[in-house]
Amino acid sequence: MLCLSVVVMGESGQLRWAGTLAIITYVYWFVTVVVLPVLTSDEYDPVEQGISALAIGRFGALMDAAFFAFAIGSLALSFGLYRSVDAALAAPLLLAVTSVLWFLLGVFHTGPGGTEPFIHGIVALTSFVLIMVVMFLFARRFRGDARWRSFALPTLVWAIVAVGALFSIPLLGDGLFGVSERVFVAVFVSWLLATAIRLRSLGR
Repeated sequence: MLCLSVVVMGESGQLRWAGTLAIITYVYWFVTVVVLPVLTSDEYDPVEQGISALAIGRFGALMDAAFFAFAIGSLALSFGLYRSVDAALAAPLLLAVTSVLWFLLGVFHTGPGGTEPFIHGIVALTSFVLIMVVMFLFARRFRGDARWRSFALPTLVWAIVAVGALFSIPLLGDGLFGVSERVFVAVFVSWLLATAIRLRSLGR
């Protein structure tokens, strides 16, 4: 019924719905990532440990749910951007692919070793690379759309900063992995949230 109601909406309604869903899920993910380290401070070190490690501790199910919610929101955002950005196909499609990868992050957990942590690592790295590609592609596509043109340069800046933040992860090493990963994630998540807010405003 939900899918049917989205289909029968006009474009404005679809954009508003997609943007709203993305905003809600991204905020839920952000709150979870901030609160869980506090609740598990006796077993989790946010300086050394990555975000995914929250899924193998107490309240791990909440982190899994956050990954699933993030994936749903990103899928909604990809749909909204496909509907609202002229001649945009590859970028929304790749964003949809990353949403599937983020869903898998909630299925395959990290850890000290084994098949499941290996899969998690490959999925995480692939999603990190793809989201940067998505940002650069949208920076280009936004320039050709009157409704998004003013957001093209900020998106390009976000993408460049994301590249630098990603390379800082191996440079800072394992001792600061949690910090460097959070910086990188904060960059692309802030772009996704800002994009969702703008998408929702176009649906008004």
